Amino acid sequence: MTHSGAPTLEAEGLSREFGSIQAVQDLSFRVERGEIVGLLGPNGAGKTTTLRMLTGSLLPTRGRVRLSGRDPIQEGAAVRRQLGYMPEQISLYGEMTVREYLGFIGQVKAIRRADSSAALQRVRDRLDLGEVWERPTRAISRGYRQRVGLAQALLGDPELLILDEPTTGLDPNQIREFREFLRLLGREHAVILSTHILPEALQVCDRVIILSRGRLAAMGRPGQLGRPTTDPRRIFARFEIDDASGELQGGLEAVPSGRPGEWVIEGSLDPGEDGAPLLRHLLDRGARLLEWRMGEEGLEEVFRRLTLGEEDSP
Repeated sequence: MTHSGAPTLEAEGLSREFGSIQAVQDLSFRVERGEIVGLLGPNGAGKTTTLRMLTGSLLPTRGRVRLSGRDPIQEGAAVRRQLGYMPEQISLYGEMTVREYLGFIGQVKAIRRADSSAALQRVRDRLDLGEVWERPTRAISRGYRQRVGLAQALLGDPELLILDEPTTGLDPNQIREFREFLRLLGREHAVILSTHILPEALQVCDRVIILSRGRLAAMGRPGQLGRPTTDPRRIFARFEIDDASGELQGGLEAVPSGRPGEWVIEGSLDPGEDGAPLLRHLLDRGARLLEWRMGEEGLEEVFRRLTLGEEDSP
């Protein structure tokens, strides 16, 4: 049961050393129900080590993790069952059917026999697995493998979902479908999404955490981490409208932010252009402007600056 006022996930001062190597240093953050937080960083930044500490598969050298105010290490499996984890490499038992595999995972998660059938039916319906339900897992496509991996994480309706590179290896249509489903999950759960795809973080995440050399480099909403740039045509807009699909001024496109009815534009205008026509276009279409900035960094520039050693992390 959630402790009153406690965030779904709270990491306090997480640190992990491997001999003389400091993989993660004094990392603290919170994740609340109803938000998707992206964990970003280059290879070797400490993302995998952080995820392992959050899931309880690796003990921190220092610091602690709280799940709804409770310690998953000290208080045991009952707390850890409130966490669903989808690893980057999903291990399926090829001789089992999808139904058999998810039933086995339900037993591992100690879902009561009386509740098991309903739990399996829920994930079957949510992930649209009916077509492959009785197929051996070795005989299903990459897209369905990812759905099954997400289904096993969702079994038991956990409070927190930790997803490690969930769209790796999917084709563009599968990626779009998967991201849309992630946005729906973000309304019902607290979600941590580890990804190296910056547009994915921009489109899906409410907040991002950027790690560099094992330390917190930045944390905040994707569109609020930039600083002034030397490109005065750099534009960022966040607004609410029913539909903003289609090409806009100068080849710019709006992408869903992950919140219902909210869209984001990020990019650079062509030389000699300013943002006034684009702003008028949005307002004429009935958009409610939430954020408008020009001449500031986008998420890609922030990421490169913070992770390529151009400045020290805070």
